[in-house]
Amino acid sequence: MARPLRTIVWLGVSLGVLLAIGLVAMLTNDYQRRQEAAQRQSSALATGAQRLLRLELRNLERAMQGIAEDGALLFRRVPSQAPDLLDDAISGVLQRHAELHSIVVADQHGRALTSGSGDLQLPLWAVEGNRGSSSQLYIGPPQAQDASRWVLPLALRMGEDRWLLARLRTDELHSIISGMDTGESGVVSITDRYGYVLARSPDPAGVVGHRFGLSKRELLRRDALTPLGTEISGVDGIERISSLSTLAQYPLAVYTGLGRRDVLAAWWPYAQASIGVYLLYWMLFGAVYVSLRRATRDQDSLTEELRTGHAELRMAHQVGKVCTWYVDEDACLLRWSPLAREIFDVEFDSLPVADFFARIHHEDTARMQVAFDAAFAGNGVLDEMFRLVLAGGAIRWVSARGQRVAVVDRERRMMGALTDVSERVDALARAQQAERQFRLLFDRNPAPFWVFDPDTLRFLEVNEAAVRQYGYSRDEFLSMSILDIRPREGWEEIRGAIALARIGDVDAQVRLHQRKDGTIFEVRAHLARLDFDGRQACLVLAEDVSERLAYERDLAYHATHNPATGLLNTRALAEQLDEEGGAYTIAYVQFRGLQLVSDTLGREVGDVVLQAMAKRLGGLGVRYGLLAFQPAEDFIFAIRDDHQRQTALDTLVQTVSEPVRGQDWLHQFEPRIGVAVKFDGDANTAEQVIGMAAQAAHAARDEGNVIAWYDNTVSSRLAERLRLAGRIHSAIDTEFELYYQPICHAADSTPAALEALLRWPQADGSFIPPGEFIQLCEDTGLILALGRWVIRSAAQAQRQLVDAGWDLPIAVNVSAVQFFNSDLVAEFTRASQEFGLARGALQVELTESSLMRKPGQAKQTMQRLHEQGICISLDDFGTGYSNMSYLQHLPLDILKIDRSFVADVETNPRNASICRALLSLGHSMGLTIIAEGVETPGQHQWLAAHGCDQVQGYLLGRPMPLAKVIAQLESVEA
Repeated sequence: MARPLRTIVWLGVSLGVLLAIGLVAMLTNDYQRRQEAAQRQSSALATGAQRLLRLELRNLERAMQGIAEDGALLFRRVPSQAPDLLDDAISGVLQRHAELHSIVVADQHGRALTSGSGDLQLPLWAVEGNRGSSSQLYIGPPQAQDASRWVLPLALRMGEDRWLLARLRTDELHSIISGMDTGESGVVSITDRYGYVLARSPDPAGVVGHRFGLSKRELLRRDALTPLGTEISGVDGIERISSLSTLAQYPLAVYTGLGRRDVLAAWWPYAQASIGVYLLYWMLFGAVYVSLRRATRDQDSLTEELRTGHAELRMAHQVGKVCTWYVDEDACLLRWSPLAREIFDVEFDSLPVADFFARIHHEDTARMQVAFDAAFAGNGVLDEMFRLVLAGGAIRWVSARGQRVAVVDRERRMMGALTDVSERVDALARAQQAERQFRLLFDRNPAPFWVFDPDTLRFLEVNEAAVRQYGYSRDEFLSMSILDIRPREGWEEIRGAIALARIGDVDAQVRLHQRKDGTIFEVRAHLARLDFDGRQACLVLAEDVSERLAYERDLAYHATHNPATGLLNTRALAEQLDEEGGAYTIAYVQFRGLQLVSDTLGREVGDVVLQAMAKRLGGLGVRYGLLAFQPAEDFIFAIRDDHQRQTALDTLVQTVSEPVRGQDWLHQFEPRIGVAVKFDGDANTAEQVIGMAAQAAHAARDEGNVIAWYDNTVSSRLAERLRLAGRIHSAIDTEFELYYQPICHAADSTPAALEALLRWPQADGSFIPPGEFIQLCEDTGLILALGRWVIRSAAQAQRQLVDAGWDLPIAVNVSAVQFFNSDLVAEFTRASQEFGLARGALQVELTESSLMRKPGQAKQTMQRLHEQGICISLDDFGTGYSNMSYLQHLPLDILKIDRSFVADVETNPRNASICRALLSLGHSMGLTIIAEGVETPGQHQWLAAHGCDQVQGYLLGRPMPLAKVIAQLESVEA
């Protein structure tokens, strides 16, 4: 850029900067003045409203003080007539003060003593914080009079136990501030110390009576005027320049704000005009600069073209390694341009033609001589490529072009150019070598490769591996397109992949390919672009991944599904529910006895039953949501639609309650269903919700219900069960006790035996019922340790009975878990040997339902017990399976009639007929019959009259410690 032009530019820019600084300073000064003026106006409005508010409240306080003094005097002198007298006085005050809604005398609890309604909230707001520093008037929060009218409660103490309660209409407060000029978006409001808006002008949104988080609330109860500056209103979100005025006498605040948009309304045109002036300056300056620049550039361009022309020509020759040459008519001397020195590493500008031909490679000399002579003779153009041997033996490939031309005086001259093409020849050689290597890798590669035209999709080349893989010959491939090896539904996918390959976005994808015989297999196709025979093409490597993908799919399926049922597993169900989100209901279904089918009837039948139940529930899963299986007996049903929840649960209960039928068997399950609900917004994961439903299922089993819903009490009960389970282990040897109930002969009531009953006493004298811990012991496996302790304690008690002179056998109740999962015979034998008991000193009591679980194993164990001299009682007879085909083959000694049949046996014909049948059946099998639950003399007499052998119940003796039993036996004998 010329010096004069640079000077003009610097002057123009400097002037523009100074102009910008001046305009910004003026705009800033005017902006601040407007802001300050608005702040002063806001403060003045707040101060004026404050004075009017103080005057209004002071007048009201004086009026209320007069009424309070009169009322206090009346209550002291004529307390019974004071309310009526005050009503007249208050009525007159209300007529004079229309701004008051009501005046009431109330007691210290806010209950009205005169006409009108009291305020039960009075003790809550008549506190020190709601009274000014020099006032006796308490101000409460606003109260709604109707949908759009509010009153402000005011209270004045009338002694220690009475208040004068007045309600000021907020319309009166609104009249104080309604006439103030605040502009279009300005506002004046009165608020209390809690942030309740008592009056607001204007108030289009009707915010009076509503509470907001307003600033500077700590300034209340002091005389202060606080400029708040520019802030955004917490009520309507409008930006205002505001002030806050507070009163020391009353805990109220006046807030005034002028809309910042109104304040700056006149400033913005001023600012826009300044910006316009500034932009106009730069437009004029730019026009001057462009004009001067164009003139300077035109002048310089002519000089630059002349300067660079020669340099560009020289550079082109250097880049292309081209030099010019010529041979005069005598054809003796070859001259070339100075660039030849650099290209051919020589130090001279000319040499004899013969010397030049001597430097040409001997294999190219003859060909070059013939071509040169022909061109010099005017018979054509010289266009040859040859090798030139430089000093030191280096070889360069050179391209020579030239022809004869006419010069001055008709002299012949041959002119042309020499170009060093060594790099081009080397590159061509490398390309040919790479092509040979590519061909070798392409043809010998064991993976299928092919090249195709992306425009026509026709094959251009294939290797031998592709021929073997697809079954087509090479000629067949070259007559086909890539669409011929793809199923029709994959054709659009091919075009999309080619389009991505054109822009370089190439990614290996799995696609379906088709062999010549029609078989389909999966291929991972790797696609790349390349030049093939001078045109754009695509190279494809087709990797057969059918077996690997099938194996991966099988692994993925087994990772998320149960192989026995084909249903989702619990983890996969939880992940899917978490991924989908939203609300859903989990029904956790437990089948007691599903595993027992496999153990009893064989795994094949167990699988059939499991598949049948999975098929039933699978239909519900498809209809209402999702279904999963958790081995070995639990199904998890997720119901997605809340509106169909109850219908789905009802259908589920009906489905799981139906027995499963086989060719020659019928099995009825005992389902227990726990239900837990996940609502929208809950933080619980699906795994946690499933756990809740499982807890509810356990609760249903404990309570004997088919279905139970999860709540906090379920979790608490399960936690209590876990806590109880933790105590049982340590309590077996330290806390449990055996109580004994006598079993007497029905004929004469003499003792025949004792039944050992387990008790768990507590420190407060109470007992934990056996129903709460026996099942828990069976579930946790502690029943085995507890059973061994009971057997040993009963054996020890029998020894003490014998030592005291009473040789009475003791019957021990044995759990089914203990019966089938421990060496029961060895435990009884070991206990008898330890305490030296005689044969028959101990008896075993079993329930009918436990024996029917595994009749074969039960029979073997019972026979071994018999061999050791241990009698076996069948407890609660008549309430279980009552399968005579099993009972007649079991080695039983005693049948115990359940107490449900003994109740009212002397008066209830139905129970009497059942007992007679059971007595007849037991005696026909040669068994001793014991009736349980005998509580009345009538029951005892009936049983004795009908041949019952022994009886047991509260009539004959309650369960008690062994010491009391021995003492009672001795007292009866004495």
